[in-house]
Amino acid sequence: MPLIFAGTLGSIVLFAYLLFFPGSRFYLQELCSVILGKGKARGEARFQQRLDILGKTRDILALKMLVKKTSRVLILSDRDQVLATFPIGLGRDPIGQKVRAEDGKTPEGEYFVCYKKEDSRYHLFLGLSYPSPEDASRGLGAGIITATEAEAILDAGMAKSRPPWNTALGGPFGIHGYGSDLDWTEGTIAMANSNIEEIFWNVPIGTSVTVQP
Repeated sequence: MPLIFAGTLGSIVLFAYLLFFPGSRFYLQELCSVILGKGKARGEARFQQRLDILGKTRDILALKMLVKKTSRVLILSDRDQVLATFPIGLGRDPIGQKVRAEDGKTPEGEYFVCYKKEDSRYHLFLGLSYPSPEDASRGLGAGIITATEAEAILDAGMAKSRPPWNTALGGPFGIHGYGSDLDWTEGTIAMANSNIEEIFWNVPIGTSVTVQP
């Protein structure tokens, strides 16, 4: 009986700590999401509901995403028909084009989904193809990266694969969870966990993403 009581008391103390300690709600939220499969069922169900309302089926979709930095929104569309609009947060210094890894800006340009990571520290991570060949050209011209690095980025763009994320241009860049209330990232695009779940589990690798000022 004492051991059972001690175990129960310890669980209560741990739960109270996770519930009330500043910042710990993110750990509790992530623990719950892991137990529930990172929101896969929920994300797929929400997306399917949108398709049902519009009379669409998954097999004929041509998805694309548009990020409007000034409006702080991400628009998910099937061709020219909007499926959903999500609020987002940006880099800590969001105005202007990203030039260097540490500048805190969110890149602008044409990208595509090149990578998915389920075990992300930010719930789910949808990697985008920054730096693009255009980013590499600017970086090479400004002396920020070498010709060898620029060539590797160009090759990745032509192959529609993940570009190098270890140059002075920065990376990884993408879309992830943990909230859109503030511009708090190093340049990535942040959104509510429930929203990244819907995008992550339904948007395929190769989907085009346009980021506008």
